[in-house]
Amino acid sequence: MKKGFTLIELLMVIALIAIVSTLAVNKLGGVRESSARKVSFASQKSVGRAVEAFLAAGGRLNRLDSLVYAQSGGAPIFNSHAGDFDFSGGYASSTVPEGLGTDWLYSGPKEDDPDGAYRDTRNAGLTPDLRRVLCPYSLSEAEVRALDTTMGLRYVMAHTAYADAAASSYPAAHYPKARTYGDGTVPNASDGLDPNDSACVATILTNSMVVAAVNPMTDLGRTIYQACGQELMNTLNWGQSYDETKVRAEVAAAGGPLVAFGLGESASIVGKSDAGLENAPRATFANKKFYSRYILLLRLKKVGSGSVSKAIPEFAGVLDCEGNTLRAAEHIIKRL
Repeated sequence: MKKGFTLIELLMVIALIAIVSTLAVNKLGGVRESSARKVSFASQKSVGRAVEAFLAAGGRLNRLDSLVYAQSGGAPIFNSHAGDFDFSGGYASSTVPEGLGTDWLYSGPKEDDPDGAYRDTRNAGLTPDLRRVLCPYSLSEAEVRALDTTMGLRYVMAHTAYADAAASSYPAAHYPKARTYGDGTVPNASDGLDPNDSACVATILTNSMVVAAVNPMTDLGRTIYQACGQELMNTLNWGQSYDETKVRAEVAAAGGPLVAFGLGESASIVGKSDAGLENAPRATFANKKFYSRYILLLRLKKVGSGSVSKAIPEFAGVLDCEGNTLRAAEHIIKRL
C-alpha cells in the first residue's frame, strides 16, 4: 500500500491553498473598504445635520479650511474677478484635467531643490477627483460681508505652499494668529505638514480673495449642483464644450455658485457637544497622505442686481474628500 503524497499532489494542494488565500484576502479587502465607506457615509450625514443645527441655533461657522494655496510668505491669493468664477485662472489641463491648476489648489507644501525649482513633499494634498471638480472663485465685497453677518465666517485657515515661512513675516491684518505646534514653532515643509492638520494660518476673508468653488463647467460639478438642488439644464452634444457666458447665467438663475471649505479641527463648530461637533471627522477610506476632512458647500445666492444687489449665503451640503455627495457616496457603497 502506497503511503504519502506524490510531488504533483503536493503542488496541486499548494496551488489550491494559494487560490483560496487570494480569494479570502480580496474578499477581506472589499469588506474593509465597504465598512470604511459606510462609516464615512454616516459621518458625512452627521456633519450635514450638525451644521444645520449649529446654524439654526445661531452658531458662527468660522475658521473653516481654505482649499486654495496661499502665496509665498503666506499672503492670500487675489484676482480681479470679484464675485465671479475664473475658469481660465490656474487651469493646467496637462496635469489636472477639467479642474483647478496646481498654481491655485492646495496640493501640499513645497521646498527648494538644488536647481532652484520647487517640488512637492510627501503631502499630496487634495484627492485627484476633488481637484478636478474645483475652480477659483473670487469673493465680492458683498459676499464677504454676507458670509460674516449671516454665517459668522470671517476667517479661514490658509494653506501655504511655502509652509516654513516665519510666522512673524505674515501681515498682521490678515494673520491675527499663526497655527503653531505646542512648542510655538510653525509647521514647515521638512515636517511634511500632515494634511490632517494642514491649515497653518488664520486669514481674514477679503474682497477679491480667491476661494475654491464647484466648477459648473465640468460634468461632475454639474452633478453636484443638481444634488444640492440646483438643476443646470445646459446639455452638450459629443465634442462640444460648455459656453462660459451661458454657464455663468445658468448658475446665477439656478441659485448661485457653490463655494467649498474644509471642515478642519480649527472650525468654530468643532469642540461643541450640544449644538455642533465634538471633533472634526475624517473619511476613513482615504489614503492618509490626502486631505481627508469633509467639505462644506456654501451657496452664494444673489438677490437683486446692480448697486442694489446683495448676497444671501446658505449651507448647501457636504462632500467627502473625493467630491462625492451623499447620494453618490450611498451609490458607491451599494456597488461594493
